[in-house]
Amino acid sequence: MSLPGHSHGDAVRLEGMMPMDWVDTLTPASALADVMADNATLLRALLMLDEPHAESEAESGRNDPIHHLEHRIDLLLLMASTALRGMNAMPMERPCVLSAHRLHWGSEQAIGVGQRVWARIYLRHRIALPLMLPGQIVEEAVSGDLLWHSMDIEPLEESLQNDLERFIFRHHRRQIARQRSTL
Repeated sequence: MSLPGHSHGDAVRLEGMMPMDWVDTLTPASALADVMADNATLLRALLMLDEPHAESEAESGRNDPIHHLEHRIDLLLLMASTALRGMNAMPMERPCVLSAHRLHWGSEQAIGVGQRVWARIYLRHRIALPLMLPGQIVEEAVSGDLLWHSMDIEPLEESLQNDLERFIFRHHRRQIARQRSTL
């Protein structure tokens, strides 16, 4: 994926076509804590679902089926409550590159450098819950027929940041393995 102004500091990243959109603000502003709690639940559940049972146990330090069941129930409850709130259809798929501190995506629409937005990125097509990341647009550049946006992600709580980094690292490792297997 060709990215204008792409930093090599983003060597560990998740790349692909993902459903993604953005909003200027959260309404109400008090929803921030709930959004971050939903992000934490989503990432913990995705990490659990992505990994073989043994590796997940080694990372968490727990060999506890109840622990895994709790994460699955949390995710199901979150998905059900989102559906009850009138969840809309998935947004358009866009080329995206997500690293631990920056998100790049291509679209046809200008946002504006300096603009603060909430990016909503759906990490799994089967799970209709977005990871919602606050940030500021630091660069916009045309490449081909797309306008590429670079957003610095605002600092996240430490546990959420750690889960995001683990998720990205695991998927980056898998992307590298797939690339090597096609050589």
